[in-house]
Amino acid sequence: MKKNILFVMTGMPVGGAEKFVISLANSLIIDLFNLTIISLSNTNPLAQELNKNIDFITIPRKGKFDTQPLLSLRKIINEVKFDKIICVGPFTFFFTCVATLFNYQPKIISYHTTIPLNKKTDVLYRIYFRFLRKKDQIITVSKNQAKYTANRYKIPTEVFTTIYNGIDISHWKLAPNTFSKQGLREEYGLPANSKVIILTASLRPEKNHEGAIRSLSILHNKYNFKAYLLIVGGGLMLTNLEALAAELGLEEYVKFAGHQTDVRPFYWISDLFTLCSQRVETFSIAALEAMACGLPAVLTNIGGANEMIVEGTSGLLCIATEDDISDKWYKAFNITFNAEAISANIHQNYSHINMAKKYKNIFI
Repeated sequence: MKKNILFVMTGMPVGGAEKFVISLANSLIIDLFNLTIISLSNTNPLAQELNKNIDFITIPRKGKFDTQPLLSLRKIINEVKFDKIICVGPFTFFFTCVATLFNYQPKIISYHTTIPLNKKTDVLYRIYFRFLRKKDQIITVSKNQAKYTANRYKIPTEVFTTIYNGIDISHWKLAPNTFSKQGLREEYGLPANSKVIILTASLRPEKNHEGAIRSLSILHNKYNFKAYLLIVGGGLMLTNLEALAAELGLEEYVKFAGHQTDVRPFYWISDLFTLCSQRVETFSIAALEAMACGLPAVLTNIGGANEMIVEGTSGLLCIATEDDISDKWYKAFNITFNAEAISANIHQNYSHINMAKKYKNIFI
């Protein structure tokens, strides 16, 4: 008999944690489980990527003090009798605990943040984690994340299990022989022989796109290395980022591609992947995807970046300052990386199939 599994999420916007749930859920549905995903939001653009056999339910909150979603969640949990409840993030864990306050059931927190975004979030996490009970579990996506969370919030280490993120390696791969860079490069004003750094992330402050643009200015002026920065992703910061590029005289060198449903061609026309985040990043799915497409990566050394990158072989690590980011970009362009080896390492160690197997062992 198939087990009933429930995922509770704050929403399904474009993001790493949401991609993780889609990859995991679509892998699990073919096997031993009936899956339900509940979103506490009406913002769910990625929901269309879910397998049609997954029951997707929205119970959006209209405000902080809206109790109706709590009652709706409680009703669903009581009616279906789920075998496992997976809360994607500390808030949804807290929310589900309140919804099931008088009918306790062990829960699993799937946690995709290391250093909280701000002091307010840090305080809230302290409150949320107070609801942990002995039979609850926390699944982290890097060992550094587990260590940080255990120390920061005084949580016993035996509560934690680390399972690295995985990607669909049949999709994320080296460019086919038939692929030509020329057309897409011309479309975005990238000269054929130029060096292109690609950053794929939603245009949100924590992703530090401003730092990336300022780092490009340093790369140009200090190192006289005229690389291009290709930014793929949508968001409300676009106007500000365009203005910053203009202020620094980089309009020609900073290209905005917006949100793309298929990012692979943009990786295939690029030379280096980067993330400049100062916090939040834990085990970047975008970095795995880019490296599976053969790109070396320069990542800020936060979360599990140093568990993902083999320095000098698959990329470099930097601290989250513009001087060090630009320095590591320049050094990376002076290393001969092996695209086939980078891709093969990701395919061997970070497939979504292997990830799903490890989660199945917990869910069964």
